[in-house]
Amino acid sequence: MRLALGVPLSVSLAWSPSTRLPVARLAMADGLAQLEWSREVISTGLPVAALDTYPPTPGLHAARTRAFDGLHGFLADSLPDGWGQLLMRRRLARAEVDITTLTPLDRLALVGDQGRGALVFRPATTPQDPVETLDLDDLAAATMTVLEGEAPALADTLTRLGGGSGGARPKVHIGFDAAGEVAIGDGEAPAGFEPWIVKFRAPDDPDDIGPIEAAYADMAAAAGIVMSPHRLIPARKGHPYFATRRFDRPSGGGRLHMVSLAGAVEAPWDRPSASYDTYLRATRAITRQAGDVDQAFRRMLFNVLACNRDDHTRQHAYLMDAAGDWTLAPAYDLTHSTGPGGEHYLDIEGEGRRPGRGHVLALGARHGIGAKSVHAMIDDVSAAVSDWTVFAVASGVTTASQARIAKAMARVRADFEGR
Repeated sequence: MRLALGVPLSVSLAWSPSTRLPVARLAMADGLAQLEWSREVISTGLPVAALDTYPPTPGLHAARTRAFDGLHGFLADSLPDGWGQLLMRRRLARAEVDITTLTPLDRLALVGDQGRGALVFRPATTPQDPVETLDLDDLAAATMTVLEGEAPALADTLTRLGGGSGGARPKVHIGFDAAGEVAIGDGEAPAGFEPWIVKFRAPDDPDDIGPIEAAYADMAAAAGIVMSPHRLIPARKGHPYFATRRFDRPSGGGRLHMVSLAGAVEAPWDRPSASYDTYLRATRAITRQAGDVDQAFRRMLFNVLACNRDDHTRQHAYLMDAAGDWTLAPAYDLTHSTGPGGEHYLDIEGEGRRPGRGHVLALGARHGIGAKSVHAMIDDVSAAVSDWTVFAVASGVTTASQARIAKAMARVRADFEGR
């Protein structure tokens, strides 16, 4: 579980099972990670860190902050948070290892090649266990048991399938083929199977959280927001499970490098630490595409008008291909959320509780998005959100949840137009 003393951690980009690009070596000194870029990254200038915070030049590059356990932000993205961290903690405890005694590099070694995006770490200390059967209903029950503090027989399976999961809701990574068959096992999904994420309910979620997220995904797509394919998977009893196609695993196999807004700008995700101005500036600097900036702005409008205030810095991400080209990742984890203290994690022109049309117009002007374009985007998003009940009924959201969320949206819309 621990790296041998003095052994650096090697970082690579695994574009495919047979194609790996050496990226860097890592060591810890005085609580901060020290990164040394590989010759390959230096010679090509590959922008692995997304921004120029850690330029691909010779020498050691120390992490700039201790906010990410002393890691560089783009590397800390590979560590699980929320559900994935809980699984890692529980599994280590069963092996009589206290996770607090592990260094950040030890935990990256535990991730190995099972994390998000394309970054992989060697030597890998990821425990391997055979997974021979898979039943989503059994896994759903097991996730609730884990959240309640117990360790069910399926805990190892959950850990394996959870990968480097982020977010609070339980989830597993599995493969589906065209006939709906499920594939499980080590590494990438086998030929003919697409990698998906299936999400389960957390204790504080409404019983119909799956249909709610499906309705939000459909509503966002209608608002012009780029979403990954999604579906609802029936349960033996109760509401179906929400599933979404992994966007860091492109069709045809392979991986894409992924960095969140948190990792790119090194703004912690677990508290309000940035703004939508930060998000738009980062998007322009990373992808250099005006269309991505417009898309990010549209997502901000959706989060406001659809009352999704769980919009922290790890809820936005970027993808890089093997050529070093960055794009804005599809939107994800969209659902009704009241946010911390009733506010958005990302503020708009300093306003997090009751952002209004005036705030978004001012922000648009700051980023060269004219008033006419802003009003048109507001109209698009408003039209989609006004059809909430249509999307909710189609996804099987309960009447109680329909009414509760509609009431919240109406309140937000009144604030929006009044400011």
